[in-house]
Amino acid sequence: MNMVKRNSEIKPFYSNFLDDFLNTGLSAFEDRRGVPALNVKEDEKELALELRVPGMKKEDIHLDYKDGILTISGEKNEEKEEKDRDKYLRREFTSYSFHRSFELPEERYDVAKAQAAYKDGILEVTLPKKEQKDKVSRQIEVK
Repeated sequence: MNMVKRNSEIKPFYSNFLDDFLNTGLSAFEDRRGVPALNVKEDEKELALELRVPGMKKEDIHLDYKDGILTISGEKNEEKEEKDRDKYLRREFTSYSFHRSFELPEERYDVAKAQAAYKDGILEVTLPKKEQKDKVSRQIEVK
């Protein structure tokens, strides 16, 4: 009889890897569905949001601002003629939608002057900053 030694150091790695992937790995992918990648840039004059939304037309994208919340959403529906329907063996990309919201207080940003442009799959939204009034600051003597 031959004795085979099991490598017990590898088992915890695979076990932990699979546990982590099944418990959090898949949910990490699921949580990102419908949420476009985002870059945020800010300087002293403006705030710029860049969202990656490839395959959209500018008509598919909607921006709404209400009560200090900017909501950016989009929906694209693939519409093919019925005659092409039988040619597909598998069809997974018939529609796509996204939705993202940002808290942008009116006191800080001039939403009336906001601009949006869509080019090469990137939506760029710029919001000029309002001029901040200097806050009064002084020492108060305790008597």
